Amino acid sequence: MQLTSAQIQLQQQINQAISHGKLNDAHHLLVRNIKNVPNDHFSYFLLAQVNLAAGDKVKAQKLLEKSLSISKHPLYIAHLAKLATLTGQLISAQTYINQILNNEFKDAAFFDLIANVLTRLGHFQTALNWQQKAFALEPYNPQITYNLAVGYKVMGEFEKARDLLEHLIIKQPTYFQAHYSLAELNNVTSAKVHLTQLLELVKSNLSTQDNHYAQHAIALNYEHLNEFKKAYKAFYASKKTINQVVKYSPQQHSQFCQHLINLSQQFIRPANNNNFAPIFIVGMPRSGTTLMEKIINQSATVQGIGELNDIAQLCQGNNKQVLNNDVLNIAYQTKQSIEQLNHYQQRVEQLVPKKLRSCDKQPFNFYYIDFILATYPNAKIVCMQREQHASCIANFRQLYNPASAFHHYSYDLANINRFYQDYCLLINHFARKYKNNVMIMQYEELVSEPINSTQKVYDFCHLDWQVDCLDFYKQQTPSATASKVQVRQPLNCKTINYWRHYEFALSAL
Repeated sequence: MQLTSAQIQLQQQINQAISHGKLNDAHHLLVRNIKNVPNDHFSYFLLAQVNLAAGDKVKAQKLLEKSLSISKHPLYIAHLAKLATLTGQLISAQTYINQILNNEFKDAAFFDLIANVLTRLGHFQTALNWQQKAFALEPYNPQITYNLAVGYKVMGEFEKARDLLEHLIIKQPTYFQAHYSLAELNNVTSAKVHLTQLLELVKSNLSTQDNHYAQHAIALNYEHLNEFKKAYKAFYASKKTINQVVKYSPQQHSQFCQHLINLSQQFIRPANNNNFAPIFIVGMPRSGTTLMEKIINQSATVQGIGELNDIAQLCQGNNKQVLNNDVLNIAYQTKQSIEQLNHYQQRVEQLVPKKLRSCDKQPFNFYYIDFILATYPNAKIVCMQREQHASCIANFRQLYNPASAFHHYSYDLANINRFYQDYCLLINHFARKYKNNVMIMQYEELVSEPINSTQKVYDFCHLDWQVDCLDFYKQQTPSATASKVQVRQPLNCKTINYWRHYEFALSAL
């Protein structure tokens, strides 16, 4: 079952070709192999990786299925599982991954891949176990070391994460993603030492992505030292180059949101007797969605399922872009959108016992409220809202993945402000339209009047309020969000006025 030395050598050759953008060379080599040996399942597998690198997920899936039809190697199943998560086939991904959890194939990259899929499926503790297995086999592999450190952070094991990141940076000083992750965990003393190292490293010419991570790490360290003007300068430097790459149009997003409201005003929910009653927490990032999730998940009748991307992927259909008018027009004009969303219920029922209700904290589900409530009329949706300046600064301070179209607004303070206004228009529209299903909760009210606020939310969701819902920070539950540190602290008002450290920069709004 282990790879042969020839297969390992071929894999290294193809991976190197892919990393250097030589996809045609890799393609020709593998096609030649298959012509010589038609049942060369490993070449089919590698050819799938080439097609995936070229952006052809459909062809990649067919090639993986071909390799699997010749050999039931667990490596092929694992890559099918990963591809299924990328294409929104999450039930299929779970089915694939279940087939290989007890296999005998021992390979660090394979273990790391399983961990990656499990993380995408929301199984964070199991993913950490596989990351530890991968690290045990290749403790000197930088990517595997970094992934394990992130796994520890998700599970709240910050000291273990810090140790791994510090050792990784010693061995790989230009691993700037690790610098960023470490900066999140620094204190005043460690921030001073780390900052000295980073300021020296950024004197070199860095790639756009490395600069993004490095400047963000510098900014976080300056924050630890309460030097906020220097922190802002570094945040700005981090965001500027990425903003030029993503080319976000605030006008286009505003038009998209207005088009969504116009379609929604004409949309009438069809009769539906489905008694499935999930809870959704939505909101602009950094508005308190994770905090609300932890509070609701304290209920004995609720089980959290993290941030599932199913709703957006099911509504997107075959469109390449997730946020455009074509997606909306098709979704609002066909019954198929509602039928597709029934797959979401199937997925949730695999994760949550029948006696419990699910709580999904995917922030951007606010775009899809009409479809959610048309499919699940008993659903409850809590929309988090934060004061404008606080929300804008919090998003500006956060590092998001440029590959996520949902976050392209976040690389310019004025764009963030415009997005905030769009979000407020949307949730106010839906709250008026669905008074029994949608409520808006102010972050500032939640942290300053916790008992009264949580009683309102529990009553709205038809949950029995319990005083220990405010003890969420005592639970060692995973958190893969930017709030992974904050949600392990008691409810407090520390962040309400944090934005005032950057009040000097708000003229952009």
